[in-house]
Amino acid sequence: MYNMIMVKIDQIIAFPTETVFGIGAPLDQPKAIKKIFKIKNRPKNKPLQILIAAIEQAQQLGKFSKKDLAFAKKKWPGPYTLVVYKTRKVPKLVTGGGNKVGLRMPDHEVALELIKKYGPLVATSANRSGEKPALTAEEVKKCLPEIEIIIPGTTKHGKASQVIDLTQGHKVLRY
Repeated sequence: MYNMIMVKIDQIIAFPTETVFGIGAPLDQPKAIKKIFKIKNRPKNKPLQILIAAIEQAQQLGKFSKKDLAFAKKKWPGPYTLVVYKTRKVPKLVTGGGNKVGLRMPDHEVALELIKKYGPLVATSANRSGEKPALTAEEVKKCLPEIEIIIPGTTKHGKASQVIDLTQGHKVLRY
């Protein structure tokens, strides 16, 4: 069913993950990424995360030590965003101009299918900046009516992913 969805250039899509509903766009579509900031009223210096479907994608986008790679393999797929130093493949637009990137491999078949179809997705929670994240497609429609494509589905955890900065000794930035 989901393989029939066609994302046009510069479109943002809303989709369920195991944590909360997310909104995202393919990494190679900067206009759509800029729209994410605008729709959310998100400051441009506040980074977005990148959703990946395989460890190999993570290694193309972030720099991992052997120890950090082993840690990632234990945590993914799952509700963990791991912060690492970015590679040149990650535009500064995504990182708020910084040299680190948050990567996450969701444990949700809809999100993974989208990533496999369109490549890594620049993503964030489906909500206006500072508001409660949407947990259902209906909540996305209410809080972000600008989103053209909303894939229905369910979330499992109902709270945002845990963020762990691997560049600072596995410092937990968000529980």
